[in-house]
Amino acid sequence: MRKNFYRERQFLLAVTSMLLCSGTAWADGISANPPAAEDTGFTILSDSTNVTHWGLGVGAGYAQRPYTGEEGKYSAIPLILFDDKWVHVLGTTVDLKVGKWDNVSVALRAQYAFGDAYRASDSPALAGMNTRVGTLWFGPSLAWNTPYGTLSGDFLASDNKGQKAKIEFGKAFEYGKFSIEPHISSEWFSQKYVTYYYGVQASEVEPGRDMYTGKATYDTSIGAKFDYRITPHQRVSFDLDATRLGSGITDSPIVGRKVIPQVKLGYLYQFN
Repeated sequence: MRKNFYRERQFLLAVTSMLLCSGTAWADGISANPPAAEDTGFTILSDSTNVTHWGLGVGAGYAQRPYTGEEGKYSAIPLILFDDKWVHVLGTTVDLKVGKWDNVSVALRAQYAFGDAYRASDSPALAGMNTRVGTLWFGPSLAWNTPYGTLSGDFLASDNKGQKAKIEFGKAFEYGKFSIEPHISSEWFSQKYVTYYYGVQASEVEPGRDMYTGKATYDTSIGAKFDYRITPHQRVSFDLDATRLGSGITDSPIVGRKVIPQVKLGYLYQFN
């Protein structure tokens, strides 16, 4: 019973992280305004008026895990948004706004990744494996808004689990109250990251599961997000994508999938 509870909690947190990341787009679409001239420069030096936005919502999602024998599951979770002149908070991600130069914004990001964690009881392929835990990631992030779409990226590091970097491009097309945003991204993982989460240590070797030391790799994702604006403050969103895992991950003996599908559905009400 306790093991099942742990598995459900871990999955809830993993899907929460995915939904809240896509929730940034919902919030930005409701409250975004063209950058004013006085907003250009370092945030700490800006004399622009501070405006606070916050919102609540709920999301549901389906996602698969890459480990052999572990099936995808469904879940429902809350969404919480807070944004002002200096800080943007959405779920497990906190951005400290450094500044804005023309259409490029820069922030310092802190993000806790619950979804990376697992226990031996999560899948038969993980039996005998040591527990892997989530960790806090931190580093710079930026977003460049252009007439052709938004290019964003970040480079994050943890205390002892390596580094990862992501770059993403998306372009929204508006059709009245509807919008469609195709998006594509690529994420790089360091050798230390891959070894920790997908490697097999000497003490974990069993028949059919050889020792494995990971190597740096990257994955690619493609998908589309569909939004419907109910009112100026309310929005529903449906996001689906598929991620192709890199060989550094798929070569691991505990990994049984090369493509990971994800589906997310959410509702967000922004109060101001």
